[in-house]
Amino acid sequence: MNTSGNLNGNSAGFPTNNGASAASSSERAEPMLLKGFAVSYDRTFNLGDHEFLNPAVTIQVKTHAPEGETFDLHHARERVRRMARENVRGQLLQAQGKDEVVFLGLQPPKDGCDDPVLVESVSLSLAQTVNLANLNSLTLGFTDRMDVQDVAGSPGELHMALARMWASLSANIQDEVSRAKGSGSTGAFLGLPPTAARDWTAVSGKPVMNGLKRSARSVSGANGHHRRR
Repeated sequence: MNTSGNLNGNSAGFPTNNGASAASSSERAEPMLLKGFAVSYDRTFNLGDHEFLNPAVTIQVKTHAPEGETFDLHHARERVRRMARENVRGQLLQAQGKDEVVFLGLQPPKDGCDDPVLVESVSLSLAQTVNLANLNSLTLGFTDRMDVQDVAGSPGELHMALARMWASLSANIQDEVSRAKGSGSTGAFLGLPPTAARDWTAVSGKPVMNGLKRSARSVSGANGHHRRR
């Protein structure tokens, strides 16, 4: 919680030219009420041999605090930004064949309070430039945008949902690369991979099938993909 008592984690009052508060008798409340914000992050990694990997993520969150209640906007933004960076970093580690486990969900508030923000939707993109030899190359990409509000209340469930989304994007990339190199389809499943996993962060402790309480709703269609042109 924000100990300064200012709405949305912002300073109260309106500073004047000399830095003093415009309110003479008492501080004025923050005039803006934050409804939510989004964080976008992407990087291009050089894989060598003229090949590149470009993972990208956009995280849309909405405020989850009761109206009029103060919260630490600074810390909320830090956590969402970290979530975006870790999702992108995780794809580089996977491309490098490293076994490091990266947490893809939103870290809980450090003070243990109820989370004042809720992840509303996540858009993941994965593009790759592949060297086909003879001075030929192929750049292809896929994007999924999912409504994840049904799982956002549990950091573990959100992590599993995002892991499935990345796995689906990667499967589509590898299938197209295989076709471009003349090896035909990989035969891999190109939708959201089904999985039976237990979310140990859930309050009930009950097994969570497919990593979701309810299937994440795809804005682009039934677990479909947009192909980047």
